[in-house]
Order: sequence, then structure tokens, then C-alpha cells
Amino acid sequence: MKIDPYIFRAYDIRGIYPVQINEDFAYNLGRAFASFNPGKIVIGRDCRIGGESLEKELIKGLVESGAEVIDIGIFPTPSIIFTIGHYGFDGGISITASHNPKEYQGFLLYNNKAVGIGRENGLLKIKDLINKQDFKKGAGFVQEKNILEDYINFISSKINLQKINKKVVIDCGNGTISSVIFKLLEKFGIEYYPLFCELNGDFPNRDPEPKNDNLKELQKKVISQKTDAGFAYDADGDRVVAVDEKGNILNSTQFFGILIKSYLEEKKDKIVHDVLASSAIDDITKYYKGLSIGCRVGHVFIQKKLLESEAAVAGEISGHYFFREIFGADDAAFATLKVLEYLENKKLKLSEAFKDIPNYHYDSVRIGINVEKKDKFKFIEDLRNEFKEKYKMDCLDGLKIILKDSWALFRPSNTESKISIAYEAKTKEEFKKIEEFVNKIIETIPQ
Repeated sequence: MKIDPYIFRAYDIRGIYPVQINEDFAYNLGRAFASFNPGKIVIGRDCRIGGESLEKELIKGLVESGAEVIDIGIFPTPSIIFTIGHYGFDGGISITASHNPKEYQGFLLYNNKAVGIGRENGLLKIKDLINKQDFKKGAGFVQEKNILEDYINFISSKINLQKINKKVVIDCGNGTISSVIFKLLEKFGIEYYPLFCELNGDFPNRDPEPKNDNLKELQKKVISQKTDAGFAYDADGDRVVAVDEKGNILNSTQFFGILIKSYLEEKKDKIVHDVLASSAIDDITKYYKGLSIGCRVGHVFIQKKLLESEAAVAGEISGHYFFREIFGADDAAFATLKVLEYLENKKLKLSEAFKDIPNYHYDSVRIGINVEKKDKFKFIEDLRNEFKEKYKMDCLDGLKIILKDSWALFRPSNTESKISIAYEAKTKEEFKKIEEFVNKIIETIPQ
């Protein structure tokens, strides 16, 4: 079978439907996954166009290679992690393109530890099996499973309150979070106002990714209904963005900072963050005497690091938050409850909960690199050689140049011929300096 190699990303499979990803590919993926990772395999999907037919062919392929398929239907991606971990199944696949625009489809793959499968732990092997059509034969079967009650009870048991006296607006973005979020809110007596919560793969009201420029209706409703907060989610329920009672959108540092405080104020623990995270995350973790652990960008790496280090919580700048107590899942519904639990316990308004979290000066950019003139990895290596005698460096993921009150990170993109650049400073004066430093380096990139 001929497949587009670009659909195999660093942490998942993603592409345009039905051009790059179609039913034939889904069938072959099922054959390959069951050959690579046999046993009881959980399948779920979001509400994107094509999801139903992709699921049918994926299951067909899994069964023909001997898998026992557990179909949980339309559920947020974190429910796959829960189902594997809670029932002890052998792996899972979520049919989703997560936060990507509506024309995309994709697959997130998980192993028997409920950890994501990426390039470094099996995805390239699965790709190779498809290319070679090297599949096991078997006679598996499929069964449907209703996990809702068990999921609700499990998640609820991790919240140490019987009642949360809050009122919120929930912007589902027409995605799958609506299948679980209202049951969870009702469990704690939380009053809610739904916004864009009908399942619709056309995503008619806003882009599947919640961003500052598409949350105006959420902001308006929070103010008009005088609620304590608003929450917006991506299409498959693993990203969340919050709006405070004044209608202000929290950035990921502020949201993650609240989660860190909710854990570290109780006891010392470990926190995992990606290399793009603001220095504010390190600062607030140290303030509460926790241990801050840096990690490569990507949900597969973050979840794995969280579980290996037995950290309490992890976060990505993209709005994914992972929790040790729920199998390392980046569950946006649980993140919502944890923030509301913290507000209730501390008797705080949301706008007050992140007041003590530093708000440093931060920016990022992605620059296309002319591959005929320079390899993106070679460019980073040359930078490292140029600056290794001059500056403190962190080479965990790309090249991070660390100054006294600022830093700049240069990473080769995992999926494109681009250099990802992020930089931050604690003061305006230092930010101007680091920005000039970065711009001089950008001028050397053959674009």
C-alpha cells in the first residue's frame, strides 16, 4: 500500500481526510496495530467527518489480525487512556485529529501502559508493517462497552469535595467533551451554561482549537451570566483554556500555575513541563519546594516522563495537562475540576488564583528553512558549536540558550522543514535584548 509518509508525525498519525487518510489506510492501520500490539484493544473516536467509516475499517483490520476490540464509541481521547488503565486492556486507538481544522483526521495510539505510541516507541514499526503488508492473521472479535458510569465515578473519586459551589460556562466547540463534562459537573452540584455543545464534525461555531481569537462568545457569556469561570475545549477533549469571571483568558502558564499550587500547597512533589514552558513554572514550583523536571515537547514524551518520575502533574504550553492519579492522562475535564476544586477550597475567584504567578515577557515564531541550502538539524548543531563557549545551554530538545534573566530556544520542527523559536525575559529591558539576539540568528536562517 502506498501511504503519504508525512501523515506519520512525531507523536501520532494525522492528515487531510480523505486525501491523505482514508478508509483503506484505517483498515491497514488496524492490521498493523494488532500485529505490533496484540490483545484487547480499545477504540474510540471524536465526532469528525469520516470518523464512523474510519472506525468501521479500523476495527475490521484489527479483528482480521486477531485483536479483541472494545468499542467505547464517541468519547474524549483521555477516555481511551482511562479504559486501558482501569480495565487492564492491552492498548488503544483514538480516531481524532485533536485540535486540527475540520478537514483533518487522524489516530492517537496507546500501548498496554496507556502511554502514547510515537516515533521512538513503535510508530515507525507500525508504518513499516503497513508498507510491507506484513500482518499477522487471526480471528478476533468486537464488543461495545459503556464506560461512562465507571469513568465518572473514577474521575469524581479523585476530587476531595462533595460539592463545588461554582457556576461556569462550558464551550465544547461542538466536540466530544460534551459526552462526559456535564455528568461530572452535576456530580458536584456545579451550575453550568452550555455553549456550542452539540456534536458537529463541521465545527460551525469556532475552530476545533480554542484560541484567544475564537473565544469571544465564551467571554461574553461568562460576563452576561455572571459566572465564576468559563472553560473551552478542543475537539477531542485533551486541551482546555479558561476564562476568569471578568472575561479575561488565562494563558497556559497561569492555568498550569494554579494546578501546580493545588498539588504543591498540600505536599512537596514533582512537576513536569516541556522546554517551551515559561520560567514562571520553575519559579512557582521552587517557591512551593517542589522539583521541576524539564521534558521534550510532545504528549508522548510528557506522559512518559510524568509516569517514570512519578510526578504529580505535567503541563504543555499548548494547554495539555497530565495527571499521575489518572494513568497520566491529559484529561481536560479533570483539569477543569481540579481548578474549580482549588477555587472552592481557597475561597478564591479565578482572577485571584493566578495573581502570584509571574507573568514574564514571552514570544515565539516558526521560520521555514530552505532545505536545499541547510538542514534544520545541521542549523541547530552549528548554533550549538558557535555558542557553546559563550553561554549556558540546555540541549534536551533543540538548543536552549540561557542568560541570567532570559532564554531563547531553537528547535527543529518534528514534522516540517521549519525552526521553532521561543524566547522569554523577566523584564521589558531584557526582553528587548533577547529579541534582538533572536532576530540576528533568524537573519542567518536560509528561508
